[in-house]
Amino acid sequence: MRRILIVDDERNVHYSFRRALEGSFEVISAHDGEEALSTLATDPADAVLLDVKLPRLGGLETLERLRDRHPDLPVIVMTAYDSVEAAIRSTALAARDYLQKPVDVPALKKLLDEILPTSPAEALPAVSPEMPMVGRSRAMNDLFKLIGRAAAADTTVLVTGESGTGKELVARAIHDHSRRKGGPYVAFNCAAIPENLLEAELFGHERGAFTGADALRPGKFELAQRGTLILDEVGEMAPVLQAKLLRVLQAREVTRLGGSAPLLLDVRVVVLTNADLEAMVASGTFREDLYYRLNVLRIHLPPLREREDDVLLLAAHFLARERAQLKRTIVGFTPEAQRRLQLHSWPGNVRELHNAVAQACLRAKGDRIGASDLSFGSVARRGASDPVSALEDALVAFLGAFAGEAHERVERMLFGAALGLARGNQVHAARLLGVTRNVVRNRMGKHAIGGIGVRSRSDSTENAPNEKTAGA
Repeated sequence: MRRILIVDDERNVHYSFRRALEGSFEVISAHDGEEALSTLATDPADAVLLDVKLPRLGGLETLERLRDRHPDLPVIVMTAYDSVEAAIRSTALAARDYLQKPVDVPALKKLLDEILPTSPAEALPAVSPEMPMVGRSRAMNDLFKLIGRAAAADTTVLVTGESGTGKELVARAIHDHSRRKGGPYVAFNCAAIPENLLEAELFGHERGAFTGADALRPGKFELAQRGTLILDEVGEMAPVLQAKLLRVLQAREVTRLGGSAPLLLDVRVVVLTNADLEAMVASGTFREDLYYRLNVLRIHLPPLREREDDVLLLAAHFLARERAQLKRTIVGFTPEAQRRLQLHSWPGNVRELHNAVAQACLRAKGDRIGASDLSFGSVARRGASDPVSALEDALVAFLGAFAGEAHERVERMLFGAALGLARGNQVHAARLLGVTRNVVRNRMGKHAIGGIGVRSRSDSTENAPNEKTAGA
């Protein structure tokens, strides 16, 4: 049950709120600001009702400290005194609302329901370093199992996937759950260093090994001893360096440039790439023997368009992070914004979604992100005249104008018409609508289009006899 902390110095106020909110909320009490802060340190709450006039530590001073210690915690300020200064200051300190006493209880309950949604799509997950990856789709559950096997195996891992899918997070999770978690974690982007310096960066060099080598410098392999070395964009390596990397991986030892004594390696290598290494092997631009040396255990990250169930969960995760940084009280997304997020095809994957949510947090004027606050970089890259972009925006705007059963009927007609134009081809219908195939299949099941799924509530009641005359 959702927990509300009441902070007021009058005991009858606590009694009144407890009676009014019981059944829907669990109410806990504090009688001044100091007590409120100490209570929250050991007994967390989901929201705070805070009086302005308090002994020891005033309400607004308490709010200021709450913002420092609990930046995400929703606070509603209440007072029996009409003060413009208090209203302005509490709003500046990101109070969710400023209420006059006596408080209208039905309005308060409605406000609390808005602040503390119970819908899974709107609930914001906690953000912590221990949960860098978010997902509950079948694809992500399979991925988590693979990460666990990779962490236990202590062998070379090849992580593949489109740009923006989170390959770096997978690499970090493998390291953090392996026996090497106490050792160094060294990440190196092979495409970020000029080719003539890449060998020295990877393998290190002795003093005087080449012009400008004024001192001994260990390479990335050496720095990753007893830990994990992440090689990103390994497909960008020149063939000569590919051969040298292969020798290091085979011999498990490295010799610095200009040196003669090899250094034995105890390093776990994780390789990240969005390139098609098999195609590069076939074309002769990537060594086949190196490919097989890297591809001991492979983990492929699915693109976001194949993770439809994770879109809203990820959006809420990013919203929680952004609102904590901005110290803003944004409680979630409007239904129209949720539909827009689900209808987008996300060519930039999770990175694009994170960027879209971050920008929306800056644009949003209220306490919820609306459809108009969302802007997708991929749509802008395709161009405003692109028919898919236009259809996507028109579809969202059109659906956003409807609600309830009207929306259900219109949605069924739109998807049915698109499938008719595409002669039943789901991929073509998805292109016409500017959505993913998963969205099309989902709506086919939802609305029993083409005989799939069950009839929607709106269709099952559309032709039902009138309730008043049904028994006549």
